[in-house]
Amino acid sequence: MKLTIPLLALVVALLLVASQSIYTVDQRQYAIKFQLGEIVETLPNAGLYAKLPLLQNVKFYDKRILLLDNPEPDRMTTSEKKPLLVDFFVLWRITDVRQYYVSVQGDEFRAQTRIKQTVSGTLRDEFGVRSLHEVVSGEREQIMSTLADKVDKD
Repeated sequence: MKLTIPLLALVVALLLVASQSIYTVDQRQYAIKFQLGEIVETLPNAGLYAKLPLLQNVKFYDKRILLLDNPEPDRMTTSEKKPLLVDFFVLWRITDVRQYYVSVQGDEFRAQTRIKQTVSGTLRDEFGVRSLHEVVSGEREQIMSTLADKVDKD
């Protein structure tokens, strides 16, 4: 009886440590493993992984395509100084999880704000050099391709 209680306590302690040491990465997620706040490893593949409890922690980020929908149209002007209300949406995803974390500290709201500012600024620039007719019908495809190229670079 004297040996059973310490043995049971040891087994429970080992189970707790083991449960804190193992984690899974879903196929729809990226994971970043940190050790004392520094990035140790990025994990792009799904699976079962191990970490050191109390020294390492893991954060998960979505691999799927995310949607940024502009809630209210932006007011923009053409080269003729005609006002337009422009509504847009952006489909985006994380391709380099390490760079994503370094750039926006892993904050999706901050990433969406940065994307919205970039897209809005590029749209203003493109609409500012074109007439109303070009924007609405004539060069829409060219504007979209120029916008995509500029936003992808940023």
